[in-house]
Amino acid sequence: MWWNDLQAMAGALALLQPDLDPRADISPRATMRGAVHVGAGSRICDGAHIQGPVSIGRDCLIGNHVLLRGPLCIGDDTRIGFCSELKHAVVGRRVSIGPQCFIGDSRIDDDAYLGALVRTSNHRLDGASIDVHVDGQVINSQRDKLGAWIGAGAALGVGVIILPGRIIAPGSQFGPRITVERNLPAGRYRLLQHLHSQPLE
Repeated sequence: MWWNDLQAMAGALALLQPDLDPRADISPRATMRGAVHVGAGSRICDGAHIQGPVSIGRDCLIGNHVLLRGPLCIGDDTRIGFCSELKHAVVGRRVSIGPQCFIGDSRIDDDAYLGALVRTSNHRLDGASIDVHVDGQVINSQRDKLGAWIGAGAALGVGVIILPGRIIAPGSQFGPRITVERNLPAGRYRLLQHLHSQPLE
C-alpha cells in the first residue's frame, strides 16, 4: 500500500549522513539540524529551517522560511515556496509546491503542481486510525496520521484541502478552494459559485 512507501523512506533515511554539495547555494541565514543531504545546484533560501533526516535532490529550490521536518525525501528539480511546511513525506521530481502549503505524512509523485495554501489533513478529529479506499475496498491503515497520495502530473489550485487518506488520481485538476472528501476518478473539477449582488447602502 502507498503509505508503506513512507515507512520505507524513513527506514532508508535512518542511515543518512550529512552531505551538503559544495555546488549548492545555501543561505547563511538558513538553519539545518541533524542529517541533511543537499544536492548540487539546489538553493536553500533565507530563513529556511531543515530538521533531518532530510534528503534534497539536485537543482531544487527551498524558498524563504520553508520548514522541512524529517524523515523527508525531495526529488530533483522540485520547488517549494515561501513559508510552506513539509514533514514525513516522499516528494517526487519536478514537483512545484506553492507558498504556505502544508504537506504531512504524504506521497507526491513526479510533475505534480500545488498552488498556494494547499493543505493535506493528516489526522482525524476523533483520533481514530485512518481508513483508505483502494480498488473498492476499505483498508485500515493502522496509522493515526496519514495524509494523501497525489498522483503524477496532478494540479491543485489555490486553497485545495485534502482529507486524510485520500488519493488524487494522476493528471487530475482541482480548481481553487475544493475540499477533497473522497477519492475521485481522474478528471477536471471545479466549484460552482453563485454570487448575489446587493445594492450599496
